[in-house]
Amino acid sequence: MGNCPCLGARAIDATEADEKLRHVNPGILADDEEIEYAFAFARDEVYFTSIRILYMDKQGITGNTVSWQSIPYISLRAFSVETAGLVDFDADVKLWPAGMQPVHMSFKKDGGVDPIALMRLLNRKVFHPEFTGKIPVPAQPLAMSDSQMTLFMDMLMSDARAIDPKELETQLKICPVILDEDETVDMAFKCGRDTTVLTSKRCLIINVKGWIGTKVEYMSYLWPCVRAFNVQSAGTWLDRDAEMRFWTNIDDSEKRYFHQDLRKTSVDIMAIQTYLTDKMLGQDTAPRSEHARSCEGQQDGGSDWKAWFGDDQRMVDAVAANIRFHTTTPILQGCESIEMAFKGRRDMILFTTKRFISIDVMGWTGAKVSYTSIPWSSVQAFAVRSAGAWLDKDSEMMLWTDILNEPPRKEGENDIPAQPGMAYIEQDFQKDKVDLSAIGRFLASKCALLGSQSSQPPTLVAPELLKPSEPGSMEKFMSWIGNNARQVDPSALDAQLHGGLSMLLPEERVQMGFVCGRDTFVLTTHRAMKIDVQGLMGTKMEFKSIPYTKLRGYSVESAGNWDTDAELKLYFKAPWHAGCFQQDLSKGRADIIAIQRFLSEQVIGNTDGSSVLPRGLIPPQPEGGVNAFLSWLGDDHHQIDQNDLTQKLSSDPEILLNGESVELAFKSGRDLAVFTTKRFIRVDVQGWSGKRVSYTSVPYKYCASFEVQSAAENPLDRDGKLRLYTDSPATDRVSIDIRKGRGDLKAAYALLFQKFVLAKERSAC
Repeated sequence: MGNCPCLGARAIDATEADEKLRHVNPGILADDEEIEYAFAFARDEVYFTSIRILYMDKQGITGNTVSWQSIPYISLRAFSVETAGLVDFDADVKLWPAGMQPVHMSFKKDGGVDPIALMRLLNRKVFHPEFTGKIPVPAQPLAMSDSQMTLFMDMLMSDARAIDPKELETQLKICPVILDEDETVDMAFKCGRDTTVLTSKRCLIINVKGWIGTKVEYMSYLWPCVRAFNVQSAGTWLDRDAEMRFWTNIDDSEKRYFHQDLRKTSVDIMAIQTYLTDKMLGQDTAPRSEHARSCEGQQDGGSDWKAWFGDDQRMVDAVAANIRFHTTTPILQGCESIEMAFKGRRDMILFTTKRFISIDVMGWTGAKVSYTSIPWSSVQAFAVRSAGAWLDKDSEMMLWTDILNEPPRKEGENDIPAQPGMAYIEQDFQKDKVDLSAIGRFLASKCALLGSQSSQPPTLVAPELLKPSEPGSMEKFMSWIGNNARQVDPSALDAQLHGGLSMLLPEERVQMGFVCGRDTFVLTTHRAMKIDVQGLMGTKMEFKSIPYTKLRGYSVESAGNWDTDAELKLYFKAPWHAGCFQQDLSKGRADIIAIQRFLSEQVIGNTDGSSVLPRGLIPPQPEGGVNAFLSWLGDDHHQIDQNDLTQKLSSDPEILLNGESVELAFKSGRDLAVFTTKRFIRVDVQGWSGKRVSYTSVPYKYCASFEVQSAAENPLDRDGKLRLYTDSPATDRVSIDIRKGRGDLKAAYALLFQKFVLAKERSAC
């Protein structure tokens, strides 16, 4: 669909479009699917159906080549509708689907298109019961009648003031009808002509444009796309602004982040903090971790001068912090508890049952305080790093989130490189005043639970397993590793990581372990862990963890004839980490097929693997002479028998899981594109001998939308196409050329429609 699927589109009759589409292109719509709105631009048409947005793109001079792209409503993370102005010719709709760049549609002002009606349709389709529940809303201060100068200053400095939410709710349900019938306005803030609205279903930004103000943008952020939030109190009397901001996981550098200045005398910033906390974290009681060190009763000895200048954090009494932040500074939910607490000069870090909180005290007086919250669900990977030799006084903790990083920009004559922003958090600790192993275990208990345990309390463990780590445990582990490259007995490695080092959860077990030089790679029951020994003396060690529940794809690659290494790649949505973790494995020392199967069990597990296609195949067509050469040259795919491939991938090599079968498969040269009942697999054969083979898997739950393009009837167009848009760094966009007459595109469409659209729609309901 690209960024502009239609420009200047006009409305057409939805009923007629439905009847015509079913007659001319049977199988495109599901039996119970209905077209609710239809629009045409030249030869192309866009349909808003009951379950998706369907775009028909006719290509070429004759228009015989037709592309069908589907965007399920459930894949949308944000959307905006912009009305036409007095002198504008177009209204606009923008969509932010998972796995795709923003989609922009433009409609003729006089083309019978009602953009507000489209917005109401999107309201009905994208809001799901699991995140539309009502929560208690703290009251904001009553509006005060300020002077015209004060109002002008508020507008000049972009300071918003609280307004009556019920009055605004009434207005937005009458003229124009923006809100759903059951949608409530919880909080609202107005600055000049613009309004920020926090509702039971979304954050709605109303931006009035132009001198006359007839052009209005309604930008909707769905609450699930908000991945972190921050509130900041105002400082002393010279500082008139409080602030609210949040970060999202949409792939748009301009819209990923929202910031609003708030007039301090008009808002209760802590009430906003409470509201956002309840909205993001839910009100259910999260289980306490059994792996935290609360340091209850510990006297805070402060920092030495080096730690003070470096603002290195030290462990402090979490019980005392829990009392303080429930009473004196009430930033926590009633059901939320602080489990570990750290303090620097004036700043603090809190590990709670639900989130990571960073408290930044600013200014000479300390009256201005920033509170940043990152729910544990936003953390995609984490690491702890021990301090090095005697000159190194810091240990560190690192968190990677799925929030887009800040892009590079130009300021004056200077180029400012990309910055991590909220995509990556690093915190220094005083090495002799924190228990790094306890921090590692705590992070694992919050971020690396088994998929089946992610919504259940952790198993209680014996108190003796929670004791502080043994002194010198890092050095003992280094001595055990040695410098010889070898595969390690999982039991021996498990004993080391459960022993004095104590880096694993009590119920966690090592399944596979590999040592190369000073570094170690571990696959446990809960996560992949890389132990990286750093520095000349090797006393600095980093333990990086990628939970299986965060993996969005994985790849194993065998070694070739002249290669010394096989390769494993793990893909997760962490933009500042490039979304990929790579590990080389010594040739002959690692069974990559066994690793692939183990990862499949952890990542895919028992997901539904029911078949949606009849077990048949179009008869193979012979190909020879020039046609065979052109297929080889064009690298076109042709369909192969799925039953034979199922048998092959179930035994040699054993790629498929029990109960998993191939639904559809296409071969190009030596490479394969395989659609199974549970995932998409790309098989890439490399090198002249073909001994180096890569197997890349992406579960269907991370496949966001798809496109099927037919081949034209003219002899010059030899290809049909399949395009997959995924929310996985493993395969951002997959394009498969399929030789005309050598693949069943209708079967491919039926499979992708079932797995990408219908199955997800049913699971959401």
